[in-house]
Amino acid sequence: MKTPLFALALAALLVGCAQPQFTEGAKLAQRVDDKLAPDARIQYDQVVVLDRSLQGAKAGKIAVESQGSRRTPTGTLKVIAQLRNRTDFTQVIEARVSFYDSGYAPVDRASAWNRIVLDANGVGVYEGSSTLTSQVAHYLVEVREAR
Repeated sequence: MKTPLFALALAALLVGCAQPQFTEGAKLAQRVDDKLAPDARIQYDQVVVLDRSLQGAKAGKIAVESQGSRRTPTGTLKVIAQLRNRTDFTQVIEARVSFYDSGYAPVDRASAWNRIVLDANGVGVYEGSSTLTSQVAHYLVEVREAR
């Protein structure tokens, strides 16, 4: 009686230990439609923190205190984001901005990464401006750890 049960348990163990098969190359894109991941898509007119190392289990190391945009006198769009360091030590981060038209199509390449030094528990400001005028309607600011 023990032999068939042992064989069944051994077979289940061997199946569980099988190596997964990985294939190289491009794969078809999959749409993420999950209520547990509401931010899986691009959220326009927002600041997003890309690195998990800055996103702690509770509050995170970096907080976006405020963000917004306004037109300059020349008609370009200026984005301003205030970022707070929630740690007791200096954080060095980088930020860049991408601009989109009213149909959410990119109108230019993303800006270069700009380094921001945040003092312990301090606030820093990121500013970025578009080079185009009337076409720009939306933005997306990305924040990562300095590299």
